[in-house]
Amino acid sequence: MRTLLFDNPRALAMALILVFVGGVAALLTMPQQEDPKIRNRAATILTALPGASAERVERLVTQVIEDQIRELEEVDIVSSTSNTGLSSVSVILQDSINETDKAFSKVRDSLSDAAVLLPEGASEPRFIDDRGYAYTVLTALIWDAESEENALILKRSAEELQARLRNVPGTEFTEVHGAGSEEIAVTLRADLAQSLGLSETDIARALAAGDAKVSAGRVTGRENEIAIEVRGELETLDRVRAVPIREGADGATVRIGDIAEVTRGLAVPEQETAFVDGKRALVVGTRIDDGLRVQQWSERVRQEVASFEQDVSSGIEVKIIFDQATYTQERFGNLLTNLGVGVLLVVTILFFTLGPRAALLVTLAIPLTALLSLMTMNFFGVPIHQMSVTGLIVALGLLVDAAIVMCDAVGRALRRGLSPREAVSESVGRLFVPLLSSTATTVLAFLPITLLTGGAGEFVGPIADSVIIALIASFVLSMTVIAALAGRFLSPSQSEEKTSSGGIEFPFIGPAFKGLLGLSLAAPRLSILAALVLPVFGFIGVGQLPTQFFPAADRNQFHVQITLPPQSSLQETKAALRDADAFLTGYEGIETVEWFAGNSVPAFYYNLMMNRDGAANFAEAMVTTTELGGIKDLINDLQTDLSTALPQAQINVRVLVQGPPTPAPFELRIQGRDLDTLRELGEKARLILSEVPEVTVSTASLAGGEPKLWLDADEEAARLAGLSLRDIAGGLAAKLQGTPAGTVIEGDSEVPVTVRLDDRARSSIEAVSSLSLSGRSSSAVGTPLASLGELKLEPSAASITRYEGERVNTILAYTDADALPSAAVDAFMLAIEEGRFDIPPGYSYAFGGDAEARSDAVGALLASVGLIVTAVVAVVVLTFSSFRLGGVVLIVAGLSMGLGMLSLYIAGYPFGFQPIIALMGLMGVAINAAIIIIATLKAKPEAVAGDRLAVRDGVMETSRHITSTTLTTFAGFLPLILAEGGFWPPFATAIAGGVVLSTVVSFFFVPQLFLLLTRQRPVARFDLEETNGDLIHAPA
Repeated sequence: MRTLLFDNPRALAMALILVFVGGVAALLTMPQQEDPKIRNRAATILTALPGASAERVERLVTQVIEDQIRELEEVDIVSSTSNTGLSSVSVILQDSINETDKAFSKVRDSLSDAAVLLPEGASEPRFIDDRGYAYTVLTALIWDAESEENALILKRSAEELQARLRNVPGTEFTEVHGAGSEEIAVTLRADLAQSLGLSETDIARALAAGDAKVSAGRVTGRENEIAIEVRGELETLDRVRAVPIREGADGATVRIGDIAEVTRGLAVPEQETAFVDGKRALVVGTRIDDGLRVQQWSERVRQEVASFEQDVSSGIEVKIIFDQATYTQERFGNLLTNLGVGVLLVVTILFFTLGPRAALLVTLAIPLTALLSLMTMNFFGVPIHQMSVTGLIVALGLLVDAAIVMCDAVGRALRRGLSPREAVSESVGRLFVPLLSSTATTVLAFLPITLLTGGAGEFVGPIADSVIIALIASFVLSMTVIAALAGRFLSPSQSEEKTSSGGIEFPFIGPAFKGLLGLSLAAPRLSILAALVLPVFGFIGVGQLPTQFFPAADRNQFHVQITLPPQSSLQETKAALRDADAFLTGYEGIETVEWFAGNSVPAFYYNLMMNRDGAANFAEAMVTTTELGGIKDLINDLQTDLSTALPQAQINVRVLVQGPPTPAPFELRIQGRDLDTLRELGEKARLILSEVPEVTVSTASLAGGEPKLWLDADEEAARLAGLSLRDIAGGLAAKLQGTPAGTVIEGDSEVPVTVRLDDRARSSIEAVSSLSLSGRSSSAVGTPLASLGELKLEPSAASITRYEGERVNTILAYTDADALPSAAVDAFMLAIEEGRFDIPPGYSYAFGGDAEARSDAVGALLASVGLIVTAVVAVVVLTFSSFRLGGVVLIVAGLSMGLGMLSLYIAGYPFGFQPIIALMGLMGVAINAAIIIIATLKAKPEAVAGDRLAVRDGVMETSRHITSTTLTTFAGFLPLILAEGGFWPPFATAIAGGVVLSTVVSFFFVPQLFLLLTRQRPVARFDLEETNGDLIHAPA
């Protein structure tokens, strides 16, 4: 079996063909996307209670829903916001939940139980769990006609495009943004209705009575059954206008059309809107399904949009404002360039260190391993995206190590006079266990990243998946294909000088290194202490680095948020939006701006959260710049300039960031019962944050309030008018908000009919005071509201927020685009230490945002480290049959982390989450040099006996291989170190810098400690007869 491919050239050729064809086929068919898909574990529940204050919404709706949902074990966090007339409950599942559909099904069941407990007038809770993923394509329909905009035509056109895109193969989800619901409005002329003694309820009752959409029974005969229906259902606007109400004094019939205007349009007040290129627009968001290639699917969508554009009404412009395929293609272009440069650097180093023929064989291992890895990734369903491709780049410098070892071993065997077949058989048999052990330790080092749960794990996990797959593929190929090729193409005389066991043979460098190594072995304790200096400096230095979760995204896009006072109408928000749009479109460096008011911007990036439903005072823009360079300076300048241009609004210009979603870079949750106390504490916190130079904007979920009209009713006057307080509230709601009055069926949809007063009767406090309310026993004319009580304008809570069943004031802070949120956390912690932020009894605080997300992710990462470290130690101990030597390797692993931290400190990068996962992988890579040295020394009886010169010579034998693999590892990471942006350079610097610096530990710590251990008590050595005195190599 060891020489199967060597003995059978056809099998060798077929193996090469299989790997090539399978790898290329996988490359051409594997799913392709820009970023990993983070599983959606968040859902939103919206429930309306029209006219109710935030306090009533909290008590009657929000708490009822929370109590039902919090009982589910799958649910991790329940938070909520109770606004005037609307409850919004956010549900987040446990990170360990992967089958989210089943978990959300349980949430729906609990929501059904809660619905029966809601008060009269509350809407059916709306469960939304389809917002967890970014749209792949955003298509705008822009009103471009000279006539006055017709929102209804625009909405119908958008719905037609939505239906077409839904039918494109591979489409998972589509939704129209910027349009509210449609309605048929029956707008009463208040004076005419009042003169006839008709209320909105009377009109609604008449419309309902004239809508015959009910069964009239069945005629049942001996042979047939025939259904009966009454013709006359509400089908058209004319039919609504023709519904009779009563007979007038002259005997004429009074119809709806006589006292009301009947129109079709969007629901009033307007719920949300969108503007593209400064014009009214609607946007259709479309999302690709899993398992597809984004470029191919996007091209089909573009063709469908082009076809729709030919059919759409004149005056409507159709424009694709965002296409993820563009960014995906650019991202892969950069990654492939990095991969190509890395391969070129590695191959160049191999030619200098191994010689031409051996270097060609090792170079062949790179594409073979990559193709076999792609086959395996495709089999396990790992798509191609920036993380999986980067994993292959990370593995680039590691996957050649096994091939180098195999070629070196076969070459040595040939020079000893063995035949090619014997050389292959001996090398494969002798190296199988050491290479398997070394590969296993490296795989185990990356395994915690693969096992990491939650959004962070799903984001960075594919890096480790690709590395692990590539390392295993490299091991398999080295044991089979590379060994067979080495036996056939290497010769005993090939590069004898270059492949000698003398180690480093450059003039001056070799002798100098040999002398320095001898001195260190003459004073081993001093050498060990000197080798500890760099790791200790690393551990100290990393404590001085600012912390970070994930850095900003490398994308020429950002988003702008505008927030007006809570009582602001959507019309006021649109006015501010137009001013901001005019300012932005004239700003240098900005290419396009798309605005959305009354709701969040459709998610154009994978971690954006769409959670501002019903926020009439809120607008958000998607901004695209002409280039990526200088985008952080542009964002900082815009934050200052736009805030100056719109002093009436709070402006927040936000940079896109990598990683799983967080509400803000800085989040502080203050929990307690009393709203006033929570507001006071929140303002104290905001005052502290205002002193932090890096903080640009801070918000409080309980800041301030909104004006509210209260009616101090005269109950005696109400009783005389035949009205109860409940009658007064219901009558006012009917006049001001409208009364449902049936539906008009159009195709497969129903359009609600609403009866309300005209705008003049509800546009001011004076107009509201003059409204008349009728009781069952009062006159038809009714009683003016002013006679029933006094209207007073008083402040009221705009919203009430809750977290895990308690009231909370959530303080969010945003920093400059080039600043770190840790500055705000550090400043706040200092304020607490100085006593400037005291929490009264019964109240508590906790940090959220990036700090909490980073802490949770690191905790989840370390959860499996103990078991993994135990497995690594077990592998090493079994390999060397020595607990002491296993302990040496474990110490080296710890020291390598300090060296990676030192590299990070020297480069000046923040200590983010990606350097943490890099340090995990570094341990597995760095210890392999120690394994090589220990294995070599154990194979020498003089070294095992404690002979200093024998130890020196043994280390010198390993120097060429360790130097070669260290250089190839560094070369593989060099393109990532030099890459633009803040994501990959810290990651690559931590690993590559740690590997380079770990050579100090490998050469000046490991052999010295080995020497001290053997002098204290000899260790068991490898059987020289079995190893033939050769070096047992392992990947570095």
